[in-house]
Amino acid sequence: MRKALKYVSVGILSLAILGGGALGATYFVPNTFSNDGGSQVLVIGKNATGTEIADMLYEHGLIRSTQVFKLWLALSGTGSKLQSGHYQIPNKVSVHELINLLQEGHVESIKLTIPEGYTVGDIAIALEKAQIMKASEFLAEAKTFTPYPYMKGTKPTTYPVEGFLFPSTYEIPVGATAKDVIMMMADEMNRYLTPAVKKQIQAQHMSIHDFVTLASIVERESLFDADRPTIAGVFKKRLAHGIPLQSDATISYVLGYAKENVSIGDTQLQSPYNTYVSKGLPPGPIANPGKKSLDAVLYSENTEYLYFVADKEGHNHFSKTYAEHLAAIEKIYGGDQATTSSSDQGQAPVLAQAGPNYDVAATSEPDYNYSPVEAVEADAQYVDVEPTNTYKPSTVPSTTQVTPTPAAVPTPEQQPATTSTDSQIPPSMQQVVPQQSVPVQSAPAVEEPRIVRPSTTPSTQTLPSTGNTQGGVDR
Repeated sequence: MRKALKYVSVGILSLAILGGGALGATYFVPNTFSNDGGSQVLVIGKNATGTEIADMLYEHGLIRSTQVFKLWLALSGTGSKLQSGHYQIPNKVSVHELINLLQEGHVESIKLTIPEGYTVGDIAIALEKAQIMKASEFLAEAKTFTPYPYMKGTKPTTYPVEGFLFPSTYEIPVGATAKDVIMMMADEMNRYLTPAVKKQIQAQHMSIHDFVTLASIVERESLFDADRPTIAGVFKKRLAHGIPLQSDATISYVLGYAKENVSIGDTQLQSPYNTYVSKGLPPGPIANPGKKSLDAVLYSENTEYLYFVADKEGHNHFSKTYAEHLAAIEKIYGGDQATTSSSDQGQAPVLAQAGPNYDVAATSEPDYNYSPVEAVEADAQYVDVEPTNTYKPSTVPSTTQVTPTPAAVPTPEQQPATTSTDSQIPPSMQQVVPQQSVPVQSAPAVEEPRIVRPSTTPSTQTLPSTGNTQGGVDR
């Protein structure tokens, strides 16, 4: 009998140890074992209950079980110590870390990464996704607010700040207004535009507005850094000879999304931004270019190339003559088909989209005045003006505490983790970030803008996409 009791006692003790270990694991083991260095923003309301907080964490995939989380709140006695406010929480986190984080108080600022090539619309979506402000608020301010006079071109645009919101990682204070955010990003661009850079732009007979506009097209046409200076050189050569730029990226801007294969019908869209039907530069930038694309225009290659086409990996193939261009297209896409706009035309070979022959036009006398003389002269007043930083963070509201509704201590129950739809990248934010692999060499005169770099990557950052697989000019 004693021997039996001994075995029972050992069994009970073993189960207790195993149970305690399992319970401890739910407290210290992270919610995921993937190497996810991102984060997401959660807003805990002032009157949020413990159950509501647990449900929110579960919906965002930050905990595996709401019951286990509430159990540990009860066991640790911290259920009444959680605080309201904005929180930037790592995607990989344990219950122990979460409870400590929610007791320490909300963040005063939110890290937000704006990749190269984002449009004003993409930035608005990123701000709303990070719960910084409504997208509509940002877009409304972007229509009227122009922090610097050189942002205004000679033709009307929907968002005058398009192109001048420098891609970077920002610490945006909680409570910042749309004007605050625009000012912060515009200041970063203004820091790039040092007196030395502005003098170089003027020496190339370009206005600051047109310089940024061309850089934005280079940004969206370039998948690899090594191609940027050559693409900029091709576009400058075309501008000088009065040849349409024929950039697919400008058509994507007209359509409102990045289209992988541009059709003949797309090239005929009537818009001042469509550089297939309109000569010269579009009315304004089509995206917000990064330093590498700005440098590529500033130090563009003096090239004899007039055409280029991208292969399926995104590498561009440049040609001096139309015959070479046709041969390059045939070599890359000879067996492929591209959809045209007319239903009775059906499928047409990609070769048919090579565009007109501009070999003769390229022999005309070039005009290197890329911008109207009046626009270049108007910028002269800003050349020797040193960059300034006028942005001042908004006041952050004081921390308030949440007193969750007490819940009965539940039995630990594992639930499968789910991924919230909030953590998914919106469709309009896809295919806008070119990859960067080979750096463009910049002259020493250009100062590197000061950028706040986070130790972790926020959830708003997207992976680079391939964009247009054919890309380039005259397909």
